[in-house]
Amino acid sequence: MGKPLYRQVILDLEKQIKNMKPNAKLPSERQLLVKYGVSRNTVRLALQDLEERGLIYRLHGKGTFASSTFLNQPNIGGMYSFSEELKRTGQKASTKNQSLDLIIPDKNIAAQLNLGPTEKTYKLVRLRLANNEPRIFSTSYLPEKIFPELVIDDLNSKPLYTVMKEKYNQISVMAFEDVEAVCLNSEESKNLAEEVGAPSLKIFRKTINDKNVPVEFTISLARGDKFVYRSRQYNDLS
Repeated sequence: MGKPLYRQVILDLEKQIKNMKPNAKLPSERQLLVKYGVSRNTVRLALQDLEERGLIYRLHGKGTFASSTFLNQPNIGGMYSFSEELKRTGQKASTKNQSLDLIIPDKNIAAQLNLGPTEKTYKLVRLRLANNEPRIFSTSYLPEKIFPELVIDDLNSKPLYTVMKEKYNQISVMAFEDVEAVCLNSEESKNLAEEVGAPSLKIFRKTINDKNVPVEFTISLARGDKFVYRSRQYNDLS
């Protein structure tokens, strides 16, 4: 009660999927419509969420199937909510925004955001925690021309993507990510409360809006012992 219909469908399907064998077939969209008494759009939104998180996969003309999950750890890949991902594993998520500065970025960052040589970005440094333990240390770059007068109080009261949408009407629709396996140096290890040389996932992520304009570029370090990077790959047989 109190949750959007598609969220209720997601939660129920998620429980079922966890008890299914890998590659087992889910009921068809029509069967789900009848079972939950909701609209086709609601069912499709729920399935889209599950697919984006790697819990299911769809094969054209064959149906929807439970994914094979090898490691039962939170998925760091894709356009996910850090808070929601941890909540599903029974952990409490929190964020410490350490600094927000207006800077002229270096050439590499400017190129990722399609900025000219004198255009500025906000540099947001933050630490993401699970049960008050450091999990992800990230630095995000946000174009000033898209997010004018951004202040850290905005981000202390609401999640970044909520501020993007509500204050600036910016809707993120796609992210491009490169992932690199690295060992933490002395400074990085302090931020993540880990030993020097501990394994980490370094993630370079560019997000674009519904007008195909880059709105964010983030470099993150995620503890390698606490997250997996899950993806699906399809072979185009056409």
